[in-house]
Amino acid sequence: MAETMIRKYSTEERLGRMELDVITVTPTCDASGTDDNDVLFDFVEIPYAASIDGGACLLHSIQLLDGDDVGAKLDLVFATANTALGTIDAAVSITDANAQEILGYVQLEDYFDGINWKMSTKSSVGLALKCAEGTRSLYVAGVNRNGASITQTASGIQLKLGLLKD
Repeated sequence: MAETMIRKYSTEERLGRMELDVITVTPTCDASGTDDNDVLFDFVEIPYAASIDGGACLLHSIQLLDGDDVGAKLDLVFATANTALGTIDAAVSITDANAQEILGYVQLEDYFDGINWKMSTKSSVGLALKCAEGTRSLYVAGVNRNGASITQTASGIQLKLGLLKD
């Protein structure tokens, strides 16, 4: 368990340290299609998610731009390590040991229709995330929860993650 040192920084120093950042990642999907409840994309790095090695952040918001105009219901799974959630277009098959690296998930299901594209936004997420020792990176993977097979191009999804860093 991490030691909390409430007197390490003054209130002004603590508030001044918080940094809001928006990090964009483009996962790689299987262009041949993904069945319901299968891995849509495996873990992709979220670089500099924390301001220091082994640091923490708060996931404040998520914006998913779907350039393929699919608008599928998805689970985004966040983890401290780049382990395999499973094979793309196959059921989630992460091992119990690697599942301990999972920090949480967020479901996206409502989309704004931009006619040739769709966008889902989730704000005020409030998911606390902590990087592994020696790194500032986190990882995100996606699972199809649409109820049917979907087809995304290899780079059809772009994620923008709003992170409040420690």
